[in-house]
Amino acid sequence: MPLGNLRWLVVLAGVVVVEGRASAIPYEVFIDVDDQAEILDLRTSGQISERTFDALILLFQTKVRLAQASRDRLYALPNLSLADASALFEFLGRSKSIRGWRDLVSAGVLDERLARSIRAFVLFEPAAIDAAATGFVRAQAQTSGANDRLPPAMALQARVVSFGALDVGVGAVVTRNDVGGLRWDAARRALSVTPERTRFVVPKLYLAWTRPAWGVVLGTYRIGFGQRLTFDVTDQAFPSGPFGDIELRRATGTTLRCKRSLGEVRDAPCPADIDPRVGDDYSWTNRLTGVAVGADRISLRAGWLEAFAWGSYQVRRVPRVELVDAAACQDPTQDDPKCAAPRVFVRESSQADPQSTLRFGSLPKVVAEGLAGARFAYSRHERARIGTTGYAAKPRWLVRGVRLGFQEAARSPFGGLFGAVGVDAAYGFARQDFFAEVTRSFDSQPQGGGFAALFRSLTDWASTELDVSLRYYGRNFANPYARSPSAPDERDGLRTRDEIGALIRSTTEVGRRASLRTQSNLWRRVSRPGLRADIFVRVDFAVSPRVVAAWWLSLRRSTTARAAVATRMRLELARGLWASLQYQHEWVAVEPFRNAYQGVDALASVVAQPFDLMRLRARVRYDSDDLSSRASLAETITGFVEIAVHWRDSNRLRLRHSVLRYIDTRSSTARRKPNPEHLLWLEYTFRF
Repeated sequence: MPLGNLRWLVVLAGVVVVEGRASAIPYEVFIDVDDQAEILDLRTSGQISERTFDALILLFQTKVRLAQASRDRLYALPNLSLADASALFEFLGRSKSIRGWRDLVSAGVLDERLARSIRAFVLFEPAAIDAAATGFVRAQAQTSGANDRLPPAMALQARVVSFGALDVGVGAVVTRNDVGGLRWDAARRALSVTPERTRFVVPKLYLAWTRPAWGVVLGTYRIGFGQRLTFDVTDQAFPSGPFGDIELRRATGTTLRCKRSLGEVRDAPCPADIDPRVGDDYSWTNRLTGVAVGADRISLRAGWLEAFAWGSYQVRRVPRVELVDAAACQDPTQDDPKCAAPRVFVRESSQADPQSTLRFGSLPKVVAEGLAGARFAYSRHERARIGTTGYAAKPRWLVRGVRLGFQEAARSPFGGLFGAVGVDAAYGFARQDFFAEVTRSFDSQPQGGGFAALFRSLTDWASTELDVSLRYYGRNFANPYARSPSAPDERDGLRTRDEIGALIRSTTEVGRRASLRTQSNLWRRVSRPGLRADIFVRVDFAVSPRVVAAWWLSLRRSTTARAAVATRMRLELARGLWASLQYQHEWVAVEPFRNAYQGVDALASVVAQPFDLMRLRARVRYDSDDLSSRASLAETITGFVEIAVHWRDSNRLRLRHSVLRYIDTRSSTARRKPNPEHLLWLEYTFRF
C-alpha cells in the first residue's frame, strides 16, 4: 500500500470527546422499539441507515438466546457498550435463569433504560424445567385492496427453543408476483418462464442443537467471524459463529402488475396508457442452506480452541440483468453486444405461439451455489484471539441447454470457482480493544483475486466509546462474502473492492440529558485519485422530562454531492399521548456546484396509549425530491393509522392502514393506477 495513499487518513484530531457516560455500538440513534414496524419507521424517517436497519431486523426476527450468547453476540444488541456486554456475559455465566428484563435491573447488571431497550431482541429462557419451551409465532398478511391479486401476500414465522438446547425455526410465505418454470428455449436462444401465479414457499427452515461448548445447525443459517473481511453473512458488528435464519421482509409498497414487453406479439401485452400496480410480496435474503458444526470452547491449560466447519448448497434467485450467456460472452467487462443480458420469454400458451418478453424481475432456480468453509482459532482469554478462516464456493447453473454466467455488476465473480482465506487477531486490555484481519481472495477471472486488510480500534472511555477502523481493499479483491466497513458505492457489484479508507464513529452521553453521535467515513479508489467522504453528526437533548429534541447533519461527497440538515422533536402532550415533528432539508448536486436541486422531507406523528393494552399511532409525511420542479422527481404524501392491542404479555395484534399518493406532474405519475395507493397490513404475534 503506497504511503501516499495514507496521508489523508490522519483524521483522529477531528474527533471530539465530551465528558459523560459511555454508550454502545454507534448506531445513529438510541434504539428503543417494540417490533419491526417501529424499526421500519426509523428507516423510513431517515434516522437509521440501511445497514443499521438490516442488523436490527435480523436481531429482532432471530433473537439472541441469553443462555447461550457469547460476549460478542451480546455486543450486537443495540445500545450496549463493550463494558455492558462484558458485565452481562459474566452475570449470565453465574445465573441459571433469566425470566425477563427486570431481572437484569434488579441484579444491577443494566439500568432500566438499557434493559428495556434490548427486550425485543432477546429470548429469556427459564431453566427451572429443562424441557420448558420458549419462542414465538408471527403471522402477517397484506393487501393493496380491490386492485390487488388474490389471495393477499402472507408470511408466517415461528421459533421454538426447548430442552435447553433444541432450537427450531421456520419462515414461510405466499407469493403472487413471481414467475416460475425457468428453462432454455433453444429455438429462440433465450430463457423462458411461466407467468406469475400464487405459490407457497418455505424459504427459511432450520433445526439447531446448541450446548455451551459446541453446536450444530441444519437448514438455513448465518455465520461469520473476525472483522467480516473473509466470511460473514450475519449483518452483525462482531460475528462469532452460526445461528438459524428465519428472516423475512415485509413489502412497504406496490409493484407493476404487468412486466412484459412486445417480444414476438403484435399487441402490447401491458396497457398502453396506465401502469396498474398490485401489492408486493414478502421477500427474503439468500444466505446459506446446509449444515454448520463447531466447538467454540475446547479447553486447554492456557486458553481454549474454537473450530467450525460449514457447508451450503443454496439455490438462488437472480435478477435477469445480472445474467449473461457465457458461451457467447467471454468477458462481461468488455463493451460487447454479446454480453447483454439474455431475453426471457413468457410461456402463456403453446410453445409455438408468439410470446412476450419479461422486462425485469428475478428469475427462480437459476443457479445453486455450493460452498464449504472452515474456521480455527486460539483464544488466550476473552479478549485475546488469533484465528484463520477460509472458504471456497462454486456456482452450478441449473438451466440445461445454455451456459450462463454473471454480469460484471453481479456480486458473484464471473467464471466459476471463487473464495478467500484470511487471518484475524484481537487483543484487549482495560478499556482498549484492537482487531485486525488480512485476507486474500481468489477467483476464476483473469486477475485471479487480490488482497485486503482491516485494522480496528475500540476505546471505551468513561466518556465515550470510540470506534476507528482503517481499511484497504485491492482492485482485484473480489469477495462477495466480505461485509466489513466500506463506502456506499460499488465496484463491479461489490462495496469491499478497490478502496482505501477510514471509518471513525463515536457515541457519547453527556450527563443525563444529552448525547452526541458522530460518524466520519473517508475513502478513495485505489485505481484513481479523488477523496470522498460521508459525515454524520447527531445531537439529542432532553429539554425537559417531556420534551426531547434532536438535530443532525449529514454530508456526502461521492459520485454526487449531498448535504442535509434535520431536526426532530418529541413531546409528551399528556400521560399516554406523544407527538413527534421532523423536518429535513437536502441539497444535491450531480456534479460539484452544477445541476443542484433541493429536497424536503417533513413528517408528523402521534402515539396514544389510552390503556395499557392498547396503542394507537398515526403519521403523515410530505417528501419532495426537487422543490424547483414538480415534473422532474418524485413528490409524495404518505400516511398511516395503526392500532396495536396486546394482552396477557404474550399476544399482540396489529392493524395498519397506509396511504401513498404521488402529487408530482411526471408522466410516470400520470400512468400510475391506483393513485393514491392503499395498503392494509395485519400482524398477530404469540410469545410463549
